[in-house]
Amino acid sequence: MDRTLIGQDINGYVLVRPIGTGGMGRVYTAYHVQSRRPVALKIMLPEFAEDESFRTRFWREAELMITLRHPHIVPVITYGEWRGYLYIVMQLIKGPTLESILRHHRFSPLTAWQIVRPITDALEYGHAHNVLHRDLKTGNILIERQGDGNHVYLTDFGLGKRPHLDTRLTAFGVSVGTPEYMAPEVALGLPADHRADLYSFGVILYELLLGVLPFQGANEQMTALAHVDEPVPLPRQHHPLFPERLQALLLYALAKDPDARFQSAWDVQRAYYAVVQALDASVRRACYWVV
Repeated sequence: MDRTLIGQDINGYVLVRPIGTGGMGRVYTAYHVQSRRPVALKIMLPEFAEDESFRTRFWREAELMITLRHPHIVPVITYGEWRGYLYIVMQLIKGPTLESILRHHRFSPLTAWQIVRPITDALEYGHAHNVLHRDLKTGNILIERQGDGNHVYLTDFGLGKRPHLDTRLTAFGVSVGTPEYMAPEVALGLPADHRADLYSFGVILYELLLGVLPFQGANEQMTALAHVDEPVPLPRQHHPLFPERLQALLLYALAKDPDARFQSAWDVQRAYYAVVQALDASVRRACYWVV
């Protein structure tokens, strides 16, 4: 984390402190000099900013990201360049990631709906606008306390792109996505569409309901290839009482062939709601985490 940037005025936004590092950039809390409004400011890693194809892609995608306005997508406020750094300014979400919540909180089929509904809504909106997330994972889902409840946000569309844009802009040598959540077609380097995001969401759902990832190899390459070659471990192998209809839903969501899995985020949402509604109340509220 580059702490030499702390206190710098980035075109009207002053960096306060680092709050995280993602696959393509570092995130800081900052504030707008004139309004004093707190924001999150993401600076792209220098090695990416120096690549001309990445820069071309960044300007195209940042302009697209700023148009996305959905209650469950972290809004982009502005973007730009400062002393060779490329940056994106976003709304500051004051809450933890789902990844950190999973370290100390378990989900039942019923409570998992609190994540399923808003994230599938956000994905459906993004996909309807021809935006692919391409790095969907628990670390990119934020939970903020608002009033008496929680509000769920999907963040980091920095790896998204319009399917019809020049694919060479995303193929300059940077691995797109996180191996634990990577769809088979992405791991193979094949053309991928919105159904790759739906596969990644299937991995998230598997993790929510069981507390483990379906595939986690000794290294990133082995993990990515497991999505291609290995059958999905049956949830009932982890927990013998796991509901059969939920198991069938997860296996369908994690089909290797994009044509054999869910075709839209709303399909996922509707199917999940129907399955959970059909469960007995005690089954719906039970936890099936691996212990």
